Parts: sequence; structure tokens; C-alpha cells
Amino acid sequence: MRAASRAAGALATGAALYAAAEIGLTLIAGHFLDWGRAEALPFFGFRPWCLLGAALSLGLAGIEWRRRVAFYAVALLLVSASEGLMLKALGARDPWPELGWGLIGGAAVAAVSDFVIGQARWGWWSKIAASLLVAALFLSGGLRLHDRIVMAPDETVETGKPPLLLMSGLPLAWGASDGGFLRGEPSNGYRLLADEFTITNLDILDDASLAGGRLLLLAQPRRLAPAELVRLDEWVRGGGRALILTDPLLLWPNNLPLGDGRRPPPVGMLGPLLSHWGLRLEAPEKAEVRARTLADGEVRRRLTLAAPGRLVREGGACRVEEEGLIADCAIGRGRARIVADADLMHDNLWLVPGAIYRDKYRRLADNPLIVASWLDGLAGLSRPRSVGQVVWRDPEADSGRALLLGGLPVLAAFGLGAGLRLRRRKT
Repeated sequence: MRAASRAAGALATGAALYAAAEIGLTLIAGHFLDWGRAEALPFFGFRPWCLLGAALSLGLAGIEWRRRVAFYAVALLLVSASEGLMLKALGARDPWPELGWGLIGGAAVAAVSDFVIGQARWGWWSKIAASLLVAALFLSGGLRLHDRIVMAPDETVETGKPPLLLMSGLPLAWGASDGGFLRGEPSNGYRLLADEFTITNLDILDDASLAGGRLLLLAQPRRLAPAELVRLDEWVRGGGRALILTDPLLLWPNNLPLGDGRRPPPVGMLGPLLSHWGLRLEAPEKAEVRARTLADGEVRRRLTLAAPGRLVREGGACRVEEEGLIADCAIGRGRARIVADADLMHDNLWLVPGAIYRDKYRRLADNPLIVASWLDGLAGLSRPRSVGQVVWRDPEADSGRALLLGGLPVLAAFGLGAGLRLRRRKT
């Protein structure tokens, strides 16, 4: 009886220590709360290393295999329960499927780590050497296999691709490098939009170019000639749908000299058109990058902006939304949505440098996905996006409450372990 109580107490305490280590590392070293996510993936990045450390500790302590298996099972279930409660409090609707894949990946990592370390039977130094071998296996490809397990299933969706006209002074379709411009690979934002739409790039707005479609994205264009502005207005009034990104203070980095025609306009050049539609674009008081959360149907999207301007209504048929960031205008038989920021299409505002647009686990925000949803709204379309959805934190969520809820199972396990040890001493 005493042996069973001692084993149960040690198991509860050990599982609690493991859970505290994985959660603590993710919160502190992984800056979990700074990412703004309500997903379990950041925890999974530290899980293989925590399990490797646990396997080494159990091996050095000489724990027999049944107790090791029980430890891995209880520890993974405990930490998953804690992370699930935390994620729910941060706004995740259903974190349990993702946590389930994490359990499978964690079990695979624990099995490999425990087996390799268990084969080292020539003293403590051989077990440390075996753990270093496992670490090398992780770094040489094991972690990629682990990631494939915990990121399953693939959420890429094939959707229909409606036609889209695009005119922009930004280096979207023809690439950028080190702040300068090079003809080559398009930006990640452009590639994502190309997955969503069949894009036709325009150099001029006239009868021939605008006749090619009824949906237009106009992103910080060059200075348009008066005739082009008139034609654009007529096209919208005749039933066209336009999403216009116009920035009063563009922060898009580039190293080209002033006056170079390849530089995007530093300020929006659509003042006469906006005035005609009853709007005024104001510059921000200070240049800062900030994020906000927008609703996209039932989905929560994160939008990162760089020194966005403010749209002010001065008559006409426009409705200003989101504290002046967006204006929705009914123009004749058509419709236009104007957004007072164009920097939002810059890859570094929504994607980790070096990542590709399909890698949802390295997204910092949903900027081009929001642009795609705005375009769909103008076109009257309702369809899933082509890439996986990130579950972002609810802006109203209380971080302190989430941490407290997540810590309750760990504290309960510590309390159970302490209680069993106390009971053993009394008996």
C-alpha cells in the first residue's frame, strides 16, 4: 500500500513538473502571449525537447519501463488539459483536435527518446551520449516529421478563382529585394491572392482594360491622369466593384533613390476621386505599427497595419467604419471599399521573414486573406479561403484568467502528489 501510494505521488508530482516546464518555456522563452494566437502549436515546438529531458531524467534515475510509460501518458494528458483550458479562455472554440494531434506527436517523440536512452546501459555518461544522439536526430529531420504529425490534417482548400483586375504602384507582382525592386518572384501576398483569384495586371485604366472584369483591386497606384479617374468613376457607377488601398503615409521600405519611377507613391494619389465620392483622407498623427482584430463571418482575423490613415465622411453615400480605417461607398450601381492603409500588403507585416504564404504556422496576421474576403464581399461571393485558418486570440480575453485556468490542473497534480506523500508519512 505504501509503495503504491509513493509511486502515485511521484507520478503526479513528476507529471506536474513536466507540464509546468512545457507551459513555462512556451510562455517565457516562446513569448506565447505576444503572438496573439489561441492555438496549441507554440507549445508543441518545446514539447520534443521537454520529452527528451524527461526521458534522460528517467533513464538516469533507473525508473522501470512501466512507470516510465505511465509518466509519459499522465504528463502528456495533464499538459494537454492545461493548455486546452488556457486556449479556451483565450478564445479558441475547439482546441481539442489540435491537442489530440499533439498527443500523437508527443507519444512518438517519447517512444523514440525513451528507447534510445534505454539502450545505453554503460553508466550515466552513455545515457547522456544517447540523449545527444536523439537531439541530433531531431535536428536532422526528426522535428520535421514531428511537425507533420502535429500539423495534420492539411487544411489547404481548392476554391474557384473569379477574375480580378489589379493595378498597383507597390512591388506585388514583380518582386522586391532588400527594400529595392527586382523583376522576379512576386510577393507572398500576391501569390496568395493569385491562389484566390485569376489576376489580370493593369498598367492603365481605360475602356479596354476595365472592360475585362467587374472586380478591381487598386493598391496605392501611381498618379492617375484625370481621364483615368473619370473612367474609374464611370466604371464603378456602371456596376463595377473596387477595393482601394490608399495610404497617406506609406512606410513600405525601399532603397531606390527619390524620383525613381519604380518607387511606390509615398502618399495616396486619389484625393480628387475620394473628394468626388464625399471622403477625405487624413494622415496619422504618428507612424506606428499596430494590430487589430476583424470579424470575417464567424472567423476572427488579425490585421496588422503600418501608420494607417483615417477616412472622414464629407457627404455622399459612404459609410465610414473601423474608426475611419474603412469606408464603404455605394456609387451608382456599383460599390467601392476604401481602406486607409496600403502597407498592409507588405509581407513582413503578416508573415515571418523567409516563410511562404501557405505556411499558416508562421503567419503573424491575415492581411492578404482579409483583402481576399473584402474582395469577395464586394463581388457577393461566399467561399472558404485557400489556406488554413489561424485561431487568433479574442481581444476581449483576460490573459490572467487564462493563465489561472491553465494552471489549475498542474496545481491539482502538485497537490495530489503532496497529499499522497503526506499520507504515506502518516501511515
